[in-house]
Amino acid sequence: MENKKMLVLGMIAVLLLSLLAVGNPSVAAEKEIKWKFQSHHTPGSLAVEKAIKPFIERVEKMSGGRLKISLHYAGELVDYAEVDAALQGNMIQIANTSSLFFRGSLPMGWVSAPNMPPFITRTNDEFNELFHHRGIDTLVGEALAERGIKFLGSHSVGNTYFWSKKPIKSLEDLKGFKVRFFGSMSDFVEHFGASPVMLPHPETYMAIATGTLDGSGTAWWLYRDLKLYEVCPYFIGPALQVPQGMELWASKAAWDALPEDLQMIVETAARAFNTDYMDAVTMEEREMFNKSFKEWGTTYIEFSDEDVKRIVNEFSLPYLDKVAAEQGPKDARVVKAVEIVKQFMKDYGYIE
Repeated sequence: MENKKMLVLGMIAVLLLSLLAVGNPSVAAEKEIKWKFQSHHTPGSLAVEKAIKPFIERVEKMSGGRLKISLHYAGELVDYAEVDAALQGNMIQIANTSSLFFRGSLPMGWVSAPNMPPFITRTNDEFNELFHHRGIDTLVGEALAERGIKFLGSHSVGNTYFWSKKPIKSLEDLKGFKVRFFGSMSDFVEHFGASPVMLPHPETYMAIATGTLDGSGTAWWLYRDLKLYEVCPYFIGPALQVPQGMELWASKAAWDALPEDLQMIVETAARAFNTDYMDAVTMEEREMFNKSFKEWGTTYIEFSDEDVKRIVNEFSLPYLDKVAAEQGPKDARVVKAVEIVKQFMKDYGYIE
């Protein structure tokens, strides 16, 4: 609630600045600035309709039309693996992306929101606290700034689950399980005997239907929107990441060229982006559990509390230690981030 109050106050302040700018002939006469937004998602997706389009509309309205942003869908301008280079070169000006895609060259990508191992944060408020207030986003932003990228913060894309053609009732059932997963989630299931692969989302349905895969996992709404319930009648919880994170990145060259008031407008809209996205995925996930599962014939299964503790103690904590040991010599911020995460978990009683 406090975060939302601050967001509203911030938007009011920026709106007042915008109104003053419109009334100032020298500012009003400024040349219209055009940015390109490269989405990680496809037309009609929850992300596009509930977060990205409102973000673009908000920026244009608050800037009095001085900053216009055109929307381009996944792969339309550049491949997802080329977003960082396109931003560095100012070929595109802003994108929602994930630092885990670039963790091979970006050590902080191993401890950013998109790559958190299971059961670190367990509510939306905890996510906001860890990344926005305890300093993880600040460390990621420093690392990206050195690469010519302006970091506009982590945001929720909905809770991470996985789904299967067969019941998965315990960690032992993961042995031999062929699953589409990503980042630390792939490392997690592999640790317990599964065989993870990375596929583009649109390819997962056919891979499961033909037996190439036994299931897949990511933010819950892909299960709904890709109709994966038709081939995976079992939905496995509890949520592994609450929520799964992605990030807003901007070209630092484009950012530095903006007047200060437009920078403030974009930053305010970025905070609203996270709120819009988080609210939408939270409400629609509740509807899926309460209504859609019955319509689809989906069976929901949860790991036991004992299995959750095993995941934390046998995988998540050792994973963080390994990341610190391997990536820390490349970037000391990684070690600091791991320390912040562990202290956070102790404060919430998740670890001793």
